[in-house]
Amino acid sequence: MSSLFDHGLIRTVVVEQVVAPLSCHLCHLVLLCENSEEPEQFSHLEEAAQAVARATENMAAVASRQICETGDEVLHMEMSSLLESVSVSGQHVLLAAQKLNIQPSLSEHREDLITATQNVFLGVVKVLLVDDDATVRRVVAAADGVLECLAEIGSSLDTKSLLRSFQVFSEALLRLNTLTVERANSLQDPRQRKQLLDSLETLKRCISMLHTATITTIKHPACEQAQAAKRYILEKVQSTVSDIIITLNSECYKGTMGPFGYYTGRRTSLLQILTSSSTCSIQSSGFDSIVRDLVFHCMVVASSSRREFQQKVVGHCRHILQFWSDVKRILKPTGNPDEQSLDSTSALLVQQIRMLDTDLIPALLYQVLDTFLSASSALQELLRVTRQILAADSSTETDLTFLQPLVEDFISATDRITQVANFISAMTADAKGLENVENSRVCLTRLRARIAPLSLELADNSLQTVQKLHEVCRKWEEEASQLQDAISDVVDVKEFTSIAIQEMVLDRHGCDAAYREQSYTSFEGHATNLLCHMETAIHSARRHLDRSDNPIYRNGLLVLLRQVQSSQSKVCESVRGMLLGVCLNVEVYSTFSDSVSTVLQHFKVLREGLDGQQHPHLLSPLREGARQPRIPQLCLPEKDTCELSLDRRIRGSDSPVLEVTERDSHAEHEEERSDEKTVGGELPHIYDIDDLKIPGVSSVPKLIRKHLEFDLLPLIYEVVTVTKEKDVTVLNQACTGVLELSNYYVQATKEAPAVVDAVDCQTLESFRAELLSLTPLLVQTAQETAMSSAMSTESLYKHSTRFSDLISNIRHILLPVAGTWYHAVYAELQGNLSIAVATTVTQHLNEVIHLGADTVQLLMTSSHLTSTDSQETFSILHNKLNKAQNNTRCLVEFTTSLKGQVDQSEGLCILWGLSIQILLSSLDKILGTSAAVNQLSPQKQLSVLSENSLRIQEAARITSLNCKSTYKSKQLTGFQDELKTLTEAYLKAAEELGLMPSVMQLARSEFFQRQLLIKMRILSGYLMKVNKDYGAALQSLVGIARFSAEHFRESNTEDTEQTFEKAVKALLENVKSATKRVEDSLNYIKDPHARSSLRSINDHMSFQISDIISRARLMVETRYVSDTVSLDVQIQCWSAKAHHVVEEIRRQDGIHPEAKELIRTGLQGRTPEVTKEALSAFPSQVKEEEDKTVTCSQKGRTEGVDAPQMNTQVAAVAKYQTGNMEKYDVVRCGEYKEASSLTYTSLFLKQESDSWDPKDNKIVQVTRKMADTICHMTQYLKKRGPILNKEAFVTAAKDVISNCQSLTQFIRVIANHCLDQQCTVELSLIVEQLLTITNQLNIISSVNAVTPGCKSSDEILVKNAQNLLQTVLRGVRAAETACITGLKQPEPNSDGAEATALCFQWKRNLELHRAQQTSNPETDELGLRKTSSHPVAPSLAPPVNVQHGYK
Repeated sequence: MSSLFDHGLIRTVVVEQVVAPLSCHLCHLVLLCENSEEPEQFSHLEEAAQAVARATENMAAVASRQICETGDEVLHMEMSSLLESVSVSGQHVLLAAQKLNIQPSLSEHREDLITATQNVFLGVVKVLLVDDDATVRRVVAAADGVLECLAEIGSSLDTKSLLRSFQVFSEALLRLNTLTVERANSLQDPRQRKQLLDSLETLKRCISMLHTATITTIKHPACEQAQAAKRYILEKVQSTVSDIIITLNSECYKGTMGPFGYYTGRRTSLLQILTSSSTCSIQSSGFDSIVRDLVFHCMVVASSSRREFQQKVVGHCRHILQFWSDVKRILKPTGNPDEQSLDSTSALLVQQIRMLDTDLIPALLYQVLDTFLSASSALQELLRVTRQILAADSSTETDLTFLQPLVEDFISATDRITQVANFISAMTADAKGLENVENSRVCLTRLRARIAPLSLELADNSLQTVQKLHEVCRKWEEEASQLQDAISDVVDVKEFTSIAIQEMVLDRHGCDAAYREQSYTSFEGHATNLLCHMETAIHSARRHLDRSDNPIYRNGLLVLLRQVQSSQSKVCESVRGMLLGVCLNVEVYSTFSDSVSTVLQHFKVLREGLDGQQHPHLLSPLREGARQPRIPQLCLPEKDTCELSLDRRIRGSDSPVLEVTERDSHAEHEEERSDEKTVGGELPHIYDIDDLKIPGVSSVPKLIRKHLEFDLLPLIYEVVTVTKEKDVTVLNQACTGVLELSNYYVQATKEAPAVVDAVDCQTLESFRAELLSLTPLLVQTAQETAMSSAMSTESLYKHSTRFSDLISNIRHILLPVAGTWYHAVYAELQGNLSIAVATTVTQHLNEVIHLGADTVQLLMTSSHLTSTDSQETFSILHNKLNKAQNNTRCLVEFTTSLKGQVDQSEGLCILWGLSIQILLSSLDKILGTSAAVNQLSPQKQLSVLSENSLRIQEAARITSLNCKSTYKSKQLTGFQDELKTLTEAYLKAAEELGLMPSVMQLARSEFFQRQLLIKMRILSGYLMKVNKDYGAALQSLVGIARFSAEHFRESNTEDTEQTFEKAVKALLENVKSATKRVEDSLNYIKDPHARSSLRSINDHMSFQISDIISRARLMVETRYVSDTVSLDVQIQCWSAKAHHVVEEIRRQDGIHPEAKELIRTGLQGRTPEVTKEALSAFPSQVKEEEDKTVTCSQKGRTEGVDAPQMNTQVAAVAKYQTGNMEKYDVVRCGEYKEASSLTYTSLFLKQESDSWDPKDNKIVQVTRKMADTICHMTQYLKKRGPILNKEAFVTAAKDVISNCQSLTQFIRVIANHCLDQQCTVELSLIVEQLLTITNQLNIISSVNAVTPGCKSSDEILVKNAQNLLQTVLRGVRAAETACITGLKQPEPNSDGAEATALCFQWKRNLELHRAQQTSNPETDELGLRKTSSHPVAPSLAPPVNVQHGYK
């Protein structure tokens, strides 16, 4: 949840005002639920939960109305998927609160309430963020519009077009300014707000220069200075608009914005608000956000602190949230707030914040100590190893993989120290300290980014990598030192030194304890920590000394600091003396203890002198000590010396006991009292000087005798004991147990190679051989020793120890493999087994093996399954099942006998668990389950298997719809139901698994999983037969990928990869072409439900085949065969969908047979050449049926047109797309009919054509060209215009005829493919009229060409050209009507396909327009729906808005 605020996803003040109190309430609820002291406080939450449920429903309703009113498709899609979950989450909160009201003390109900509340919070935040994204998209769209208008201004060539473009640009810029100002005022980040407003101001200043530069370049195009100015201002405007877009899409900055740290700034702001304690200041100051940020930061710090401070900080946060809740309750707008209650609650909240400070700062200081300690240890270890590698001989290559764990530890330490630096920067109270800490933190982060790639380069075994790593570590050490200096400048040095002294005392006690135990490793660790804490405290004090400019204070503190450093050097020498050799040096311990006591005393003196007030008092003893003469050390009395020598002679040098000195009981009690003070006392006064006077050892030495220890198994220990007692009968029974135990582990090591790696296999083989030879030797030695009174037990001890070590080593290897089964069955066999318990365990074991047998039987009786592993056959699987059954029988007999040692029970449990695991592994090999899948987490395995089950069930359902046989359809439905039942059983068994599952729970989960895989493989094999034509290409592709992965060491790997890529390319091309044809064919399906279903399946197929190919390519690239089961399921699912699409397309009547065949062969992965061969076998009647709609008159007219010329024109028209062409206005048409003047008619048609948008529309372009030509012909009648002579006049008429032929062909295509007979007749008549007028115009132009200047002939020619253009307009309107009634699919890749594509694109726009009109809820005074707010309905040639008339 905190990631929402850390990453700045919440950008506006409005959203923050909604989210901040929600997050505070949620955090308060979580903390209350974790505190189980007062469960009755949860019994009154039902009313609040009802309010939450109502609020979520209202929010969903409001959002639903909003998305209905908007035209933002992205908002509609994203919001629609959220509204239902928001409403449901509110009801879940109510249900959880009602359960908690019934049982307030039950922790499960609390967790349910927390989860439900979190879902409500996340749902509300997502809804708000989706709405906020829609607002950003509107502003970005306005910015894009400005850029488009700017491009038009830059491309304007004359003043008129420039002014028109500048007017549009001004309107777009005004809209952008309005939206951007609204957005800027709503942002909570002042820097983003300032950037947006500055960018708008820059745009305003650029407008005048933009106008001047563009006008100047038009008037003086050759002026280079003007051109440079134009380029500059265009780039400036474009970059400024781009900056606005970038700022709008950027995230809100959540860090500190002032001279304080994050925590300090918010704490100061909160204290200021609470100090004023006025209602207005609290409500208008972001009170909720500040409390939220403060609490969340403290919770993050507490999560990485020590446990005692963690509990304190969390408790303070809980109280702060409680007081915040009380303040919010007081300020509710139900009436006038109680000022007295508000003042008292605010005072309590201020007090709680100050208490939080007192515990948060020590918690953070302890983190600093712990983090620098671990980081220093990791750094020194890594530097030591890199020095050794660099100093060694570089001629031999060294395996550097052993450095990987050290580098990872160092990276982890760097992450922790960076986190602590972030916490310290949040606590800073001045800008200088904040800057220093942040600079050091950023430097460490950069070094961490350099270390991560170096850890990957270690695999190359390059010494250069080691050199780079060593250099980075050195730089890291320098930066860490600077960070330590910066932290010392921020924290209280005296408090930090007190905490360091406390840690030193604990380290000293740890050294004492390690010395008493003679633990070399433990003593070394505590001593290292002691020295590190000393160094940290000295570094902090030295930094504090360097910052002072008072010479008297500096000199006094310098004396104390040098005294500490001198004592520290003695401690270092004594530590080296203690660690000299392989064991602790007893003689140096007294020196070590004295030096540590001295240095602790000196550190306490240094702590008291840090403030400088007690320097005279602290420095006086030093002056007195300097004045006194040195007193030589007195010798020991003779009596003491003699007694000590005598004591040593009595002990002797060969004594098997370890001679050490330990503290007496008085010293131990003193330590306990000191520890109690450590926990409960104040930090500066936790230890007084008496703590340092406790000696490391007592003055009276005592002996600690340590007997020889043998780590023997209980059974072997019994053999040794009975052998010593000479009880031959009992010894024979014990030896029989040893032989049985040995047999168990020998059998286990013999079977284990099936599930362990090669290295462990060799190790187990050597252990098994040694165990076989050692067991009879051990038994023989025990029997001979028991029968002989003179024989020593030394050989028996030797064999017993080796036997126990062998068993332990074998267990160490086998437990990771069979551990889960072993622990499950051993847990049921532990303790004293009664007859009833033994019966239950026996029953469970028998049920487990029955489940295994049923699974194997199901696998072996499946006719659709074959082994995917050539080395794993069904006979081997059956043998492994028999071994598991035999081991189960032995374990049952052992359980019912109620006899035997623990060792035998453990060995038999390991053998049984191993056999079950081997059986499961054999099943996985046959089923083709990848080892990578088995290594996934249980939750991930569950998710993958559930997803595969749902996919294969869906494939079976879709395939059953395509089956013509009722029997096959019922069979597939039965498979689907069985798979669904088994999936539910497996999910239920997986849910019952706990941390320590029982044998039955584990067996049901594991064997149900394998049974489910078997059922899926069976169903997959059946589907493969039914849909084999559609899955063959994908199966072949996956086969190539598997071959490449499994034979990557061979020389033909590159050829295989090239073959794979070629197959992928061919398959994708074929499938992409087929899915595109399916998308085009959907326009000819009348049933909207079938059309929607096929569109959804077609889209999903494209994504799914990309996923399949990506997984196959991953096999080729990684040389590793991944989860083939999931891949096979996806292939079957895709094949079923492809088959279903082909069958559904085949059933439709309006789709061309050639398109059906192309779709079928494309989805089968076949090339177009194969399709053409299949189409060549089609009967010729197909063509005849398509030509039935063409009338005899059309055929006659068509024959009169030059065929090559017609094809050329159609090819030109075929390239148009959806454009804008003006509707045929009835009123204007009436005005046109009333006009008798040829000039007015031509001008009117010219005006009409100029109002059409020719962009990407060949029809409009040709029509405008015709209108322009006719206008020029009319001007020629008055001796004006560009036509100067008779020849040009006739040529213009020929151009009109040529342009009309392409439009005639377009109308003819629509007529041939129209489904409505009346529209077909109307379009056919228009085509005949066009052909007639075209022929007339052709004849008249030919006659006019040879006729000397005859004005009447010219007028007749112009009149015919105008009639031709009017008929073209009527034809376009009739074609539009035909599109609405419906068209049939033309031949693929024909001229008709391009024309019908234009029509269907227009039809989709019309449907979208009507849907927008239908969604308009506004009505007039008569109750009729208003449509004026919507634009004019789209047309094949819709009008563009022209604000100036033709003159």
